[in-house]
Amino acid sequence: MEQKIAREMKSVVCPDVKEKAIVMCEWNILSEMGRILKKTLKQIDCHNPKLTEFGGADCNWAWRRIIAKEEVTR
Repeated sequence: MEQKIAREMKSVVCPDVKEKAIVMCEWNILSEMGRILKKTLKQIDCHNPKLTEFGGADCNWAWRRIIAKEEVTR
């Protein structure tokens, strides 16, 4: 069995502020002979500029459900 870490950038519409945000997802992937056996979300990093502004929006991390739903349907 092979274990590796994969990163991907996604553009998602944030359900909280209704704007596009860039999200970096880091996955732990367990595979055997090229077939993915298990893919676990290890870390998420959101690059929403409104969250970096003083007095900007508060993040409820609601888009995590969007990413989880996408993975289930793949």
